[in-house]
Formats: sequence, structure tokens, C-alpha cells
Amino acid sequence: MIAPKTTATLRTPPNDPVTEVKRIYERALNHHRAGRIEEAIKDYTQVVRLSPMSADVYNNLGVALRTAGRAHAAVACYRRSLALKPNGGGVYTNLGNALRDLGEPARAVEAHRRAVKYAPNSPKALLNAGIALRDVGDAKDALEHFSHAIKLEPTYALCRVEHALTLLQIGDWKRGFKELEIRFALPGRDPRRKDLALWNGSPLQGNTILVNYEGSVGTLIQFARFASALKHIGAKVVMECPPHLTHLLAASPDIDATVPIGTPLAKIPGVTTQIPLLSLPARLNVEVDNLPAEATYLSAPKLGDQTLNIHPETRLAVGLVWSGTWEGRPLKGPARPQDMMLEDFDEILGIPGLQLFSLERGAGAGDIAKLGLQPLIESAGASLMDVADLAGVIDQLDLVICVDSPTAHVAGALGKPVWMLSGPGADWCWLLDRTDTPWYPSMRLFRREPTHRWTDTVSAVRKALMDILKESA
Repeated sequence: MIAPKTTATLRTPPNDPVTEVKRIYERALNHHRAGRIEEAIKDYTQVVRLSPMSADVYNNLGVALRTAGRAHAAVACYRRSLALKPNGGGVYTNLGNALRDLGEPARAVEAHRRAVKYAPNSPKALLNAGIALRDVGDAKDALEHFSHAIKLEPTYALCRVEHALTLLQIGDWKRGFKELEIRFALPGRDPRRKDLALWNGSPLQGNTILVNYEGSVGTLIQFARFASALKHIGAKVVMECPPHLTHLLAASPDIDATVPIGTPLAKIPGVTTQIPLLSLPARLNVEVDNLPAEATYLSAPKLGDQTLNIHPETRLAVGLVWSGTWEGRPLKGPARPQDMMLEDFDEILGIPGLQLFSLERGAGAGDIAKLGLQPLIESAGASLMDVADLAGVIDQLDLVICVDSPTAHVAGALGKPVWMLSGPGADWCWLLDRTDTPWYPSMRLFRREPTHRWTDTVSAVRKALMDILKESA
């Protein structure tokens, strides 16, 4: 949560005691600091009604509204704040972040450029501008902003991580993974065990290595391919993972065991060394040109019994996912810039010969009934309790169409045709300006242009679907 600004110039009406407005404002700040966002919004709203010309209060209200997932209202508050007090670099940064939530990357860049203009020596403004520039695919300009911020504040670990991720995005994996080691300086980002040696890349014959989980389901599925390289140099491989990934990873012949996150070393027999998941490519000297991209390196365990009812006249059974996390779209909080809405897929819903299955979990699973699309989309995701169950469903499909998500990685790891829709500044692993990926031979990328809507990208997907159906006619 972004900390609210604690001082504000409160302009109160003549008949209203200044002390009362200040009291309500202080109460709003206390609620905000304590994470009681709805209470803070209520009090900030009362303050701006009593003192409608207070720019800083509008900014704080915008921060609280964005935290509550109301980005449109946040944008309006930031604009009101800037109208009252122009040249506010910090407010422009907040505005840019809210526009990013709304899927407006080009407008977000404009706001962040203004933030840097009015606060040219603010590492925070430069960091956020760099992220926004990367979102529109301008990695070169993003790197310049990150580098400037790091010169101003060399210990700015978060900025150095974003700099590293941008190096990875442009394909400079050697430098990028080396610099990414700074992530351990961020709170909660160090998964290493204090009493266990760190693997330095030396031979592992006869040793058992623990691969530390680093918080991303998709990345763990993606990097599970490296277990075969560890086995090749003689190691027994133990993967740390959340419970819903255990069955899928345990089915791999290259993974000897899986353990829950934080399992005490005493309960992992024989482990002699460790390696954080994101450090594996550097230790294995992996670069874009030598990435092991097996067509299939995971298989669907025969655990679940969810059999899709695919009609005999169906020409393509297609799975859909529009949210990017395993849990699905959150009920509250800022949206993910890479997420879509179900209605964005309208253009492909009416194509004859397609049978569509939703693999969506969480709040997004309710979108089908909310939009009245039950006759066109069958829900297969709401009952999925485990990633292995997801793999079992994907295995029955002809094609998966999704956003950047664990589903994309599962489909790619299974060798299933998967079309992934992404924004111009997609995650580093998808690189830049490519419609294919060295990670998954079965994947095709559909990238949204910075000024386009998701519906424009879906139009390209529709054309590709129609081409397939014509070829098979």
C-alpha cells in the first residue's frame, strides 16, 4: 500500500471549525496507515466536502481508492489534485500508476514523463516512469530511467531489480540474471536457508539439491525444465512448491521429491546444497540461444476425473483464461495490467465449430453467468483444485487461448498449442517483438499495441482461428 501524504493545506469554509476538519483528516490518515481503506475513503470524502480546495487530500483519497480497486475514481481524484496544485511530481506518478491499472499504458507513460519533468531527481519517479516505458515496449528508454535512478540512489534495490528484469527482456540474460541477485535485499524475497550451502555451479554428483520457491507458480512451472539439467550433472532434485503444484511436479521423472514451502531441513533427508529458483539460469549458463526448449517436459498426472463433454461436431475444443494468477481475478485491489475481461473475447464467441471451455478460477469464473454466456462457454475451471487437474483438462483440448498466466506455462510444458495474448511490455521471459518464444515451441504470442484495446488483439486471434478452420474444412 502506498503511504498517504501526512500533511495537507486544508481550506475550510468560514463557518466550519478548522479543528474539526483536521480531526477528521487525522482520523482518515490513521485508518489509511492501518489498512482500513474503506474507513479512510469515507473520512477523506468528508474532508473534501468540507474543504473542497485541498489538493493533498484529493491525492490521498486517490491512493486509497486505487488500493480498493477503484482506479477510475482514483484517476479523477489525482486530476482534481493536479488542477488545484499543478506541477506535483508525486501526484503524476500516482496518476500514471492508476492509468496502468486501467490498461492505458500510453497515457500512463505521459503521466510518468510529467512526473519526471517536475521531479527530475526523484528515484521513485524515475523508477515508475521506467516501468511504464517498459509496458509500452520501450526497453531502451526504460533502462535509461532505471540507470539514472540507480546513480541517484545506488542502494535502491527495487529499481535495480526492475533494471535487471529489463535487461532480461531485451535478451541480455547474462547481465540480467547477475544483477537480479539484488532481489534478496527486498523484504520477503530471500528464500535461502541460513544453514545450507549455496550451489555455485560445481559438479553435483551424489548430492541432493533443494530448489527454493520464489513466489511465482508460472515461473516454477517454466523453470521445472531445468531439473533435467541438474539430474544430468548427477544431482537428486528436490523442489519446494505450494501444495497445488505438488502432484504436477512430482509426476516429472527429473524431480525426485517435492516439499512444502518452508519445510525444515531436518525433514528433507540428504539435502546438501540449495539454489533459489531464479538463480538457476545463471548457474547453468543459460542464455536465449541455448535455452533447453523441449516440446514436452511435463505430463498430466492421471489423478483427476474431470472429462470434458466435447461434442462430435466440434472442430476445435478451446480453453479460455482471462486472469493471470492461479487464484484468478481478485475481488479487491488494483487490476493486473496483463489481465483481460471475458467480454474482450466477444469477437470469437460466435465462431461456428468452436467449443469453448473456461479454465478461469476465482472471481472471474462468475463472469460467464453475469454476462449470460452459459450457452456459449462451459465452465471447467471453477472446480479445479490443483494444477495437476488443470493439466488434465488442458490435455483434452485442441488449443488454449489465454493471458500470461500459469495456464500458459502448463499448456506450453505439456506441448499443447497455446496462444497467449500479452501487452507490449510483457514479462521479461517473452522477450520483445516476437510472435514465438524459445521457452515453448507450441506457443504463439499475440501482442497488443500500446494504443490498442484488447479487442484489437482478439481480432487478430479471430483471423488466426478462421484460417485454421478453413484449412481443416
